[in-house]
Amino acid sequence: MFAREIISIDIGTRYIKIAVGREKDNCIVVNNIFKIDTPSNSIKDGNILDLNSIKSSISSKILKEKIKAKKAIITVQSSSIIKRELILPKVKEEELNSIINIEIEQYLPIMLNDYLIDYKLLEDIDEDNVKKVRVLVVIAPKVLVEKYLKLIRELKLKPYALDINSNAISKLFSSDLLINGENYSFDKTVAVIDLGSEQINVNIISNGILSFSRLINSGGKELDINIANSFNLNLDEAEKRKIETADLFESGIDITSSQVLNNIVKNTVDVWIDEIDKVFNYYTSRRLGNKIDCIYLYGGSSNIKGIGNYFAKKLNIITKKISDVSLVKVKDDVNDKEISDFLNSVSAIIRR
Repeated sequence: MFAREIISIDIGTRYIKIAVGREKDNCIVVNNIFKIDTPSNSIKDGNILDLNSIKSSISSKILKEKIKAKKAIITVQSSSIIKRELILPKVKEEELNSIINIEIEQYLPIMLNDYLIDYKLLEDIDEDNVKKVRVLVVIAPKVLVEKYLKLIRELKLKPYALDINSNAISKLFSSDLLINGENYSFDKTVAVIDLGSEQINVNIISNGILSFSRLINSGGKELDINIANSFNLNLDEAEKRKIETADLFESGIDITSSQVLNNIVKNTVDVWIDEIDKVFNYYTSRRLGNKIDCIYLYGGSSNIKGIGNYFAKKLNIITKKISDVSLVKVKDDVNDKEISDFLNSVSAIIRR
């Protein structure tokens, strides 16, 4: 059956990124992608603070782009969303629900009535000759979810799914594909890192399965502020200079404005890398054999020149910025083809 077109929305603190498309023949066909500025102070850590401003911005853009799709997916990132990996006995689904609730009540100091709980079966395992399952449990505050549902309804769209960025991006890596024209090795463990505006989302995917995920409270906005303060620019000008002029692999010890800019970028990116390295060290220490074979970068700050090589040099791990994914087919008449900026919203269209 031919899947209907879906509008998928990723609301970040800097931009709202929207993809319109459908699944077809195990690919995502993207009919339109576009981004708009997120209204100031309208969202914080994934929580909607000013629903009317966000609704107005999205509604006017949908109207301008003549979007006809009615089914809507929202993909969310927030430190208030709790993710836990559990190893549980392999039982019937209704029994598994009860076991998960008991586990959560035992280990997390939350009131279950204030949260919505969902889970994803990752894999069957055999532990000491006992059949078990590895489960990723997602626990989201009801108030956060209800705001997004209200937004969709006020946009006169039909709620289809609420996803989280970590889960959305992992679905891209659960199939054979080419990244930047090269084979993605399904048997490798990769770190897929979203360099966002206020948060860096580190996702570790092993054998096509999301194994580990962490949010780092730092990002491109911090770097833009540092550049703006140093060169007396506004944040838009600073962001433009960051992407168009900065080059992490430009050498030199002079004091030209170009070198000053590069030093500012390097100092900030070094802090990001230190935090990411701590996440890697924690992951590799959890279980014998855990390792990181390759890093893939995406998101706004992944567009800084030389950032892939800079990560590779600092972490001694092959690093590539995602610029093309074979499973994503963008129509020729789409103006913005920089797929790296839209991977969360595009990936969320996959419903498996």
